[in-house]
Amino acid sequence: MAYEFPASRSEDIANLARTASGFLVDWDGCCALGNTLVPAAADFLRANQKRTAIVSNNSTCTPEDFLEILACNEIQLDRNQIVLAGMEALKRATDFTGAKVMVLGDPHMRGAAKKMGLDLTQEDADVIVLLRDRRFTYRRLERAVNSLTRGAHLIVANPDSTHPGKDGGLKPETGALLAAIRACVELDETKWDIVGKPSPHLFRMGCQALDLSPDQLVMLGDNPATDLAGAKALGIKAILTSAKSPDVFETLLRAR
Repeated sequence: MAYEFPASRSEDIANLARTASGFLVDWDGCCALGNTLVPAAADFLRANQKRTAIVSNNSTCTPEDFLEILACNEIQLDRNQIVLAGMEALKRATDFTGAKVMVLGDPHMRGAAKKMGLDLTQEDADVIVLLRDRRFTYRRLERAVNSLTRGAHLIVANPDSTHPGKDGGLKPETGALLAAIRACVELDETKWDIVGKPSPHLFRMGCQALDLSPDQLVMLGDNPATDLAGAKALGIKAILTSAKSPDVFETLLRAR
């Protein structure tokens, strides 16, 4: 069951937190804005380093990037406590032995793909990995949709259309690029899958990282459609919160 508590119901949130053995937390829009941790979230992570896993649809960063951000805030998590949709999408592509892989994403993530041993190509791909691509162009779209019409498999990091930016605006996300592809090809006739939330994969990895079962955890996230719905499907309790409204994190800290 998912609990969508407004911050005003602090006692309900506190009682739920007291029953939890661990936490799964979203990143963009929940703990951070523009990869800058909000103070209340930083305090919460610092106080719960051993029993928290970050489970994020982020597809522009690696765990090492997150570890650096966290270290600057005096937070120490193990690498396996950081579960990112972009990295998991690239790992999914390694299941296709000998495939030519097109990565629609930032150069930083294409570098990560090369380190995994993926054979990258810019056209005629067997597999396409769709990440948040801030250099997305008409030409990239054309190459991708033509590969798909020839039978390529599409791996989507996440279905999010946007996430909140540090300046208060919206940042287009992977789902917005997926919409462009969907406008060109019939996805019902295409081989494709989504790795990130609300699919169960990231949640299960978070459970494994903490060695806890779903019923022992509470998910904190800002997106009802991905964070809360995905948690609910696995029997993980969830609290809706936002980096712009730190009351939930403050209530959780008081409940310790």
